[in-house]
Order: sequence, then structure tokens, then C-alpha cells
Amino acid sequence: MDNMTPMINAVTRVTFVLMAGLLMGYALHHETRAVTLGMTLGLVAGIVNFRYLAVKVRRVAESVANNEGKAFSLGFVTRISFAILVTMFSVKIEHFSLEATIAGIFIPQLLSIPVGIYLSVKNKL
Repeated sequence: MDNMTPMINAVTRVTFVLMAGLLMGYALHHETRAVTLGMTLGLVAGIVNFRYLAVKVRRVAESVANNEGKAFSLGFVTRISFAILVTMFSVKIEHFSLEATIAGIFIPQLLSIPVGIYLSVKNKL
């Protein structure tokens, strides 16, 4: 897959649909409010990390393609710091489920696998 933009946009759309469903679950099902809020918070952090990683990968690819000799990184420290910040926010405020928040951080990255497979099969047909 040469162009990552369709995959990034598709993962973003799927994540927003998940967040909309979770917020509807928050409004309609009072017993699971902590879980739905925690998962929504985790999804927000996960999609921010996912899109930030996509920007960094694009910059690294441009740097390599242009034979620029400057050093580059994928922003691991920034992404892990943001994940820790969201996790600490979830711990500090008792209305969020910590387990759901941590799970939500990883979901957009995991969604990129089936979305990438789907888009590559769709483009080959």
C-alpha cells in the first residue's frame, strides 16, 4: 500500500463511529457509564496517537526519499507520554474505568490491521 491516507481516514471514521456508539451507551445505559466513558477517553487518546504516528511516518518517508541526512524519530516519547497522561486522568477521576481507558488506547492501532487488509483487497479487485 503506497498511500496510507485512505487507511488513516478509514480508521478515523471507524473510531468515531465506535465513540458515537459508546456515547449513546453512556446516555442510555446507566450501569455501564464508567466503562463507556473510559473507553471513549481511551479511543480519543488512541486516535490522537495513531494520527500523530502517521504524520511522523510520512515525514520519515519523505526524509528518506529526499536523501536528507537529518536525524528523525517516530515520536515514541510523545505518544507514550500522552497515553500516560490519559491513564493518569482516568485514575484521578473516578468516573472513568481504568481498564477500558487502557484498552481504548490500543484499539485504533489494532483497527489498522483489518482496515488495511480490507482496503488492499478492495483495491486489487
